[in-house]
Amino acid sequence: MQDEAVFSILSKCFAPVEKAEWDAISKPAQWADFLNGARRALQDEKTFGYQTSAVERLGRKCPLQEFLEAGEVRALFAPPTYSEKQTFAARHFVGGLPQSAVPVESLYRRWSSNPRNEAPFSHKTGLYGSDSALYMAEVAERLGLSVPDRFAACPDHLALELDLVSVLIRSGMHVEARRYLAERFEWLTAFRLRLLGLGDDAAFYIGLVDVVLGIRAQQGLGDEENARSDRAMASGAVS
Repeated sequence: MQDEAVFSILSKCFAPVEKAEWDAISKPAQWADFLNGARRALQDEKTFGYQTSAVERLGRKCPLQEFLEAGEVRALFAPPTYSEKQTFAARHFVGGLPQSAVPVESLYRRWSSNPRNEAPFSHKTGLYGSDSALYMAEVAERLGLSVPDRFAACPDHLALELDLVSVLIRSGMHVEARRYLAERFEWLTAFRLRLLGLGDDAAFYIGLVDVVLGIRAQQGLGDEENARSDRAMASGAVS
């Protein structure tokens, strides 16, 4: 499985999806393909975002245990059923509950004193609509993308951020995808801590977060690539 498909499936793991779609994703063959794609992205920094042949993928079979804890690996090899996914989301991916662990970047960021945000919230944490939400809404607009209605209040939801990586790769913007991955997902370390507080029930999602953080750690960009990425993202030119 290529990287754009890996990030698309990662996105759907944190998003509300229909039963038929989740059942198709979590079928043994499809899920094994996803895990193989994730494994390759974790261990090979040179091919991120680029098409690779079956021959090139041979020999890239380091076990997931090289990157993740044993409990996470076991959970990833047994994805939740649709009912289990729905139940976990209802308990943890909504706000205001004792065990809420909402996957929205703003909740793990400190509001800045940016004049676009209301002054009373400057330097506060745990609030929706921070600079990261404004940034994601602006990026979506520049790229000609629309934010789904269910995410209107949280355009910096993890599902949308992961899906944007997939969109950038699919559009041939590989350097931009790598830069975006490096810039946007630092907050997952705080989200991971929140998930750890939920205990073993969250092992599947902790494993997914560690996959993203591991892929992110593999993607180093030099100064020249950073400059190209900045110019391309500013123009919003997706093919």
